[in-house]
Amino acid sequence: MRGKLSNASRANDSLLTHDRREFHALLAGLGASLFGWTDSVAGPFLGAEFEKLVPADKNFSAEWLASLAARGKPETFTGDDLKYIGMPAGGIATGTLYLGGDGRLWLWDIFNRHQEGIDPKTVTYAGQSLRSRDGSAYVAPPEQIRPVDQGFEIRVKTAVGESVRTLDRSGFRDVTFNGQYPVGTVTYRDDESPVSAKLEAFSPFIPLDAEDSALPATVMTFTLTNDSQVSVEATLAGWLENAVCLHHRQYAGTRHNRIVTRSGFTYLDCMLARADASVEPLEPNRAGDEPLEELADFGTMGLALIGEPAERQAADVAANGLDGKVHVSAECQLAEKLVGSIGRTVMLNAGEVVKVSFVLVWHFPNLTILDTLKGRHYAARFADATAVAAYVAKHFDRLTSTTLLWRDTWCNSTLPHWFLNRTFTNTSTLATSTCYWLEDGRFWAWEGVGDCPGTCTHVWHYAQAMGRIFPQLERGLRERVDFGLAFDAETGVIRYRGEFGDWFAADGQCGTILRAYREHQMSADDAFLKRVWPRVRQAMQRMMAQDKDRTGIVYGPMHNTLDADWYGVVPWLVGLYHAALRASEEMALEIGDAAFARECRDLFEKGVERLDRLTWKKEYGYYIHLGDPDFLEHVGSYDGCHVDQVLGQSWAWQVGLGRIGDEAHIRQALQSLWRFSVTPDVGPYREANKPGRWYAMPGDGGLLMVTFPFGKPEAIRGAAAGTAQYFNECMSGFEWQAAAHMIWEGMTTQGLAVARLIHDRYHPRLRNPYNEIECSDHYARAMASYGAYLAACGFAYHGPKAHIAFAPRLTPNDFQAAFTAAEGWGTLTQTRRGRKQSATLKPKYGAVRCKTFGLELPAHTTAMEIAATIEGTKAPVTFRQSGSVLTAVFEDAVNVEAGETLELTVTYS
Repeated sequence: MRGKLSNASRANDSLLTHDRREFHALLAGLGASLFGWTDSVAGPFLGAEFEKLVPADKNFSAEWLASLAARGKPETFTGDDLKYIGMPAGGIATGTLYLGGDGRLWLWDIFNRHQEGIDPKTVTYAGQSLRSRDGSAYVAPPEQIRPVDQGFEIRVKTAVGESVRTLDRSGFRDVTFNGQYPVGTVTYRDDESPVSAKLEAFSPFIPLDAEDSALPATVMTFTLTNDSQVSVEATLAGWLENAVCLHHRQYAGTRHNRIVTRSGFTYLDCMLARADASVEPLEPNRAGDEPLEELADFGTMGLALIGEPAERQAADVAANGLDGKVHVSAECQLAEKLVGSIGRTVMLNAGEVVKVSFVLVWHFPNLTILDTLKGRHYAARFADATAVAAYVAKHFDRLTSTTLLWRDTWCNSTLPHWFLNRTFTNTSTLATSTCYWLEDGRFWAWEGVGDCPGTCTHVWHYAQAMGRIFPQLERGLRERVDFGLAFDAETGVIRYRGEFGDWFAADGQCGTILRAYREHQMSADDAFLKRVWPRVRQAMQRMMAQDKDRTGIVYGPMHNTLDADWYGVVPWLVGLYHAALRASEEMALEIGDAAFARECRDLFEKGVERLDRLTWKKEYGYYIHLGDPDFLEHVGSYDGCHVDQVLGQSWAWQVGLGRIGDEAHIRQALQSLWRFSVTPDVGPYREANKPGRWYAMPGDGGLLMVTFPFGKPEAIRGAAAGTAQYFNECMSGFEWQAAAHMIWEGMTTQGLAVARLIHDRYHPRLRNPYNEIECSDHYARAMASYGAYLAACGFAYHGPKAHIAFAPRLTPNDFQAAFTAAEGWGTLTQTRRGRKQSATLKPKYGAVRCKTFGLELPAHTTAMEIAATIEGTKAPVTFRQSGSVLTAVFEDAVNVEAGETLELTVTYS
């Protein structure tokens, strides 16, 4: 989020020297009543007014509750539900290109035209003027903006006549959309058409292979089926407007299209005329104009038809659309429209099926962000769009089959279809203009499209997806940015916006330390940790400087993701500190720094008990923010029930650190979130608490950021115009974090319910399901949804230790789900029959090295024996058990290759 930073945040170290004796006495162990934190209300009670705003009885229907954990069916949409759908269909960090619900491409933000939001506009709602960052696309979602003319048509000839239909809702009566990111599937049927079609559209997407997942290309494979009883001739053609310099039509220049044949593909090449053997030179610009070649939207694009040239092939290039004639080249002035087409004609016997594949490609290298960040990574790999097309054509079978393999691996699970879709959908944010992979290899991002720069640490640390799907990119961020150019080697501060702000954020600092541990875990060896450890250690020491009394408690001023300096003892920031201490202890032990490990452990153990003594409010059933008496006018959650109050424990589960706080209190705090902050309709609450942006509207359910069931402190009542307005909002990234934590803690129904409320808010009849909005579109924090998936699997992994484990929260007797590891991905399965539990690890891609394999047995059981096989061959294995957790230990680490199966069988009593 965006906020103006106070001078206090820039002077943290000096403020730590202030002598506030009463406050230090409190931190040393005096009771929380010292400053009268219950004075704002007559006593701990639930007022009737609050009950009207956030009811105790959520009144969810039995059918809705039953659907949460049910496997269900893949979600398919049709009719008016198609109009808002915009699934990102380009490569990661190559711009934003949407696949619409009817199969047409839209938005087309691939031309380096920087803007805030996908559709910059201001809308008025509830008396407020809303920009993209305020939720304009949530309140008034855009419908299929098409600045580029593109589409497909099918011409069918039979013995009795000929018909032409566009492949969209205007051409076919029955159009359906099924999105299983990264693949969108659209079907086209019409009773009057003898041929039906199915489109599978995607950009190559291969977990662990960021390079081949970042191609400026969209594959569009059509399956044509002759549903009639007679033979037909079908011509499938795709057309594309030459949109080079789309936003500079006023310039002098010549658009040029041509059809070229290359090995493995035929290509519609769209460019501006240039000097070469076959094309006239670029025309000079008007005096004073920037040279065309330097414009942001200068480049090349095209449409490739995969396969060797067919016996019958249409190749149309026309200045004003499709004229039905065959051309090999065409051109027009820059101000005019030039559309080209290529296609293939096939004969289809009755019932016959054929596939025709196209690939849309683009290459616009002239990227500049904030005057300093230059170029696109794909431009360093490919000279132009033709080179992109050639690469995709050459590797077409591998790129497409592996993408579809990942789709099938993810979806072939026992987890609910809606949950699989929603938890992975936000990974598509990587394939939008939130994210950039620069020419020099650096990954860089906004918080949301065009707003809040610098791959902000206090936002991005919530996002769990990229670290698990493309760990290469996260490791690069840690080394090159957080512990590189953003790191202050004198103070240990990680500048939370990189070079775009010389500031410290406590949550971003801790979250980055935790991410360093995650990136180490998602590595095959300890080389990454060895490289970053000195600065990770220093960053942890900088956090220890906030722990002035060395009691395990950090206190303000601490800038954070809610865009203000918070003072006093803030449970969620202290909890993050504790999680960072534990992660640092583990890294120190692995690196051989025993002294620092002991220091981290000592502060952690001191702090855990003290945090509960200071901030656990038994009467309320949740943790409160204990304010600093010198700064009570500053914003904070104080007596409020805050969505992130136990965030540190949530992070600890994500990286296998186990329990880091009081179990009973943490679970009660989550129950209090359910009681006091989850509502099936935010309308009544927002009517009574008007300030705030609109990421949930009346009629929508959600988990509110901070509620005050026992009264609102004066500091909050007086801060309505400031960042306290955030407290009234529902922001999905925070909700996802809380939902994941609930699932980790065994509150599975509640966690699934929070996730489903988000899913329902983004139903396509209401708005684009692929655009979870916070401070602008495609907000990075929403990738916390992947953490909810990990929680449902109970997944843990440590690559250098060759350890993998899972403990399903849903259907543990019959469970299957996808996993990713350092060097491979595949499927984990678990079954329980009688007194036996079997678990299998099946890599589908790469390989997985395994020394220890963790499982959770049914409660109150004891393992008696264990057996392991790899492809039927016995592998020597022993086991140890702690409570219900069993760890299989192989005599030697085993390497399980793609296509192989590791199976464990445990007999228990």
